[in-house]
Amino acid sequence: MKKYLPVLISLLFLFSAVNISALNTSSKKAKKIELSKFKEIAGSYVGKTIKLKGIVDHVCEHDGKKMFLVDKHSDARVKIVPNENLAAFKQDLIGETVEVTGVVKEFRLDEDYLIEMEEKIKSDSKEETEMHMGEHKAEKEENSMEDKMKRINNLRKKLKDSGKEYLSYFSVEASSFKIIK
Repeated sequence: MKKYLPVLISLLFLFSAVNISALNTSSKKAKKIELSKFKEIAGSYVGKTIKLKGIVDHVCEHDGKKMFLVDKHSDARVKIVPNENLAAFKQDLIGETVEVTGVVKEFRLDEDYLIEMEEKIKSDSKEETEMHMGEHKAEKEENSMEDKMKRINNLRKKLKDSGKEYLSYFSVEASSFKIIK
């Protein structure tokens, strides 16, 4: 066992160095993309590391797990979420220009997903109505359910009008970001 210990330690250091080197080259290989063009070309970058620069328009107040970047020269808006190694975004980022490095993610919304959403809304609404006493609360829940169902129907129409089997929504899972002064 004592004979193998130096070899094992050497291998451990070697693999650590390779991993650090791979991490450094992956951030260097990140393709810079203009925020205004993100929506058009995001599909070809799914799973790839990119860099995006924009102005922080919104940070989720609840948990800081979402922020949106905008471009002052277009109506582009991109959702950014932190990866598991990045802390939540802080409210003081709003209005700052940042450069984000991260991986492009795609969420596909299809008819099966819409059916799941409908079922969840109906079951949640039924539970909420049963839990609360009085007509006033049940009436509010009904309106909320009605609004949610309208949104689902709008998405269903958008899906049908697209002629595809799904709608793609793209975001960036950030591994790092920096404020640009």
